[in-house]
Amino acid sequence: MVVALGVAGLTVLLWGVGALSPAHLRHWTALDLHWYFFPTYHAFYGAVRAGAPMLWNPYQLCGMPWVGTLQGGFFYPPHLLYLLLPTTRALAASTVLHLALAAAGTAVFARHAGISRAGAVLAAAVFAFAGLLRAMQLWPYFLESCAWLPFGALAVLELSGRPARGAIHLAFVSGMSWLAGCPQGTVLCCYAWAGLLVARMIVERPPGIACARAVAGFAAGMLAGVLLAAVALLPAFELARQGVRQTATLSLEQMYPFGALVPEKLWAYWLASGSPILLLTALGLALLAVVGTPRALVLWGLVLAAVGTIVALGPVTPFFRLYLMLPLLGWFRVPHRVLMLVQFGLAVLAAVGLDVAARLSRPRAAAALVAAMLVAVTLDGVRAPRPNPPLPYAGWPATYPPAQHEAYSRLAATIGDERVWPYAPDLLMLPLPPKLPTLTRLRSVEDYEPLPLRRQLEYQMFLGDGTLGVSRRREYRINTLAGPPGGASVATRRRLLDLAAVRFMIVTTSTRRRPDVEAFVRDAGLESRPPPAEKLELLENPHALPRAFVTYRASPAPPAAELLAILARPSFDPLVESWVEGDAGMPASPGAPPRGAAATIARDDPNLVELDATLTAPGLVVLADTFYPGWTATVDGAPATILPTNHLFRGVRAPAGAHRIRFEYRPRSLALGAVLSLLTALGLAAGARRLRARPLA
Repeated sequence: MVVALGVAGLTVLLWGVGALSPAHLRHWTALDLHWYFFPTYHAFYGAVRAGAPMLWNPYQLCGMPWVGTLQGGFFYPPHLLYLLLPTTRALAASTVLHLALAAAGTAVFARHAGISRAGAVLAAAVFAFAGLLRAMQLWPYFLESCAWLPFGALAVLELSGRPARGAIHLAFVSGMSWLAGCPQGTVLCCYAWAGLLVARMIVERPPGIACARAVAGFAAGMLAGVLLAAVALLPAFELARQGVRQTATLSLEQMYPFGALVPEKLWAYWLASGSPILLLTALGLALLAVVGTPRALVLWGLVLAAVGTIVALGPVTPFFRLYLMLPLLGWFRVPHRVLMLVQFGLAVLAAVGLDVAARLSRPRAAAALVAAMLVAVTLDGVRAPRPNPPLPYAGWPATYPPAQHEAYSRLAATIGDERVWPYAPDLLMLPLPPKLPTLTRLRSVEDYEPLPLRRQLEYQMFLGDGTLGVSRRREYRINTLAGPPGGASVATRRRLLDLAAVRFMIVTTSTRRRPDVEAFVRDAGLESRPPPAEKLELLENPHALPRAFVTYRASPAPPAAELLAILARPSFDPLVESWVEGDAGMPASPGAPPRGAAATIARDDPNLVELDATLTAPGLVVLADTFYPGWTATVDGAPATILPTNHLFRGVRAPAGAHRIRFEYRPRSLALGAVLSLLTALGLAAGARRLRARPLA
């Protein structure tokens, strides 16, 4: 425990002086931290602090099931920091906390595995300071999920002598890793923990009954961990079923959206991720581990390092096919993140190798070597150039230009329930922060979200390309307004923007000068308005339709491609006739007017929307917000069925007369997940209490 506390304190100190800054930072590598994680934490936990949790985010993509987004770690207990501290400070505190947690956990695991104090300190430094984990400060969800790796390994050690206690600890650790929000990191950890269990059985050859108890404890712990995280996993699974990323093995193009790293670049990336001096020293010491003990630990470290390296090389080796065949691993992008396991395996081997070297020379020499490595890490980190742009620990202006924030806020207060399209064609050089609409409560049809819904993607694909085939879009964005080669421009499908109640388009001055944008503005009939801020242009779409309206004719929708072609026609009028999936149950009424009218939005909260509509005959009340499971509807308090309308939106049948239509987001997946998580937590707590009381009996 003393070693663990010392390592944790050292981590905090080194981080505080800047010695552990991500060494590979470029102009775009901090994009996710600045424009995804920071605003996600700021907006979600800010809403919780205000007493109005935002389970549904209505400010992006016509609405998103935010509670189903794993990446935010909304139910992760350490994220209470975001309720207690300003977001900038909470992000910094969470980052250093998890680096310290990873380092301290590695030291504790090493000591319990029979490694010396000096070796435990070295293992902690190699894992937390030298490589991928240090670089993952730019992706907090991966750092937070993988910080629990050494604690899960410690729980596996306990399975041999005390399987019940080991199972409880494994359940807690794996549950925390799942809740952190990076399933890829958790799956890698699970494979590492299973590998340690197998290595111990191969080397130690326990009796059959002991082996069975350990395996049963491992399985029970893993299952309980999933149940403990059900409050996050069930909504996430529901989102995955409706989203664009299938829960199956991805294609190579999907796995490597920015291209696979060749072996030379992979080596350079690994070296640049942390401290090259510490990494190279660890590689040298790892060679001595082959004659060291404990043998199970050596075998496990060798397998992690060797297999992980082969997998990280990607499709250039035939062994990558095995990786694709293993459960869950092929579901995720960027397979070379497996270097995290390589790093931990190397940390274990380096610690064993240091103990071998100490036996061959003197123990004090080993301690002196570790001290020298830590000094080198400190000096190397302090001398490294500061990141540019600065990380958002410094404050709000480092993440969002104040002028843009003010402009978006003013526009949100002006246009009410209508939407904007902040158009920025380049993903890596985005001049318009994509999550800024959420922070300013400005409704946008754009986003920077890894898992949009399939309906949303199809809607945007057809807007951009006029087809549901292969899109030229990168990360689900429209890169050009000129249309596909040989096809019509986006302006010919402007009606899809009208249907989504898009009243304004925001572009930068430089984007406005692009020929495709100039042509779109002209052909779509957009009108210039006073610029909201310097270097920003505001264009109004006078053809935008109301976000809520009544129609008296609804027909069963054809397949998506055919339906979107109909919706995109300039002559299409949803107030005359709309399209629903299934039978709308609306026979033609002789007294119905030929065209419906706008409905009034009486209440417009993230999780609740109320409409006032007056119908002269039975009809369909349409809200141009995303259709998604979990929304319920009532008409004057009576339950009503929500119908997918015009592909992306919601419709509710209503009789003639004046009515109040209420939409409320109540996801059953969240309620069921919360019950499972609570029951599992209570069961684990009761089991742990019983185990603590047993020696006193």
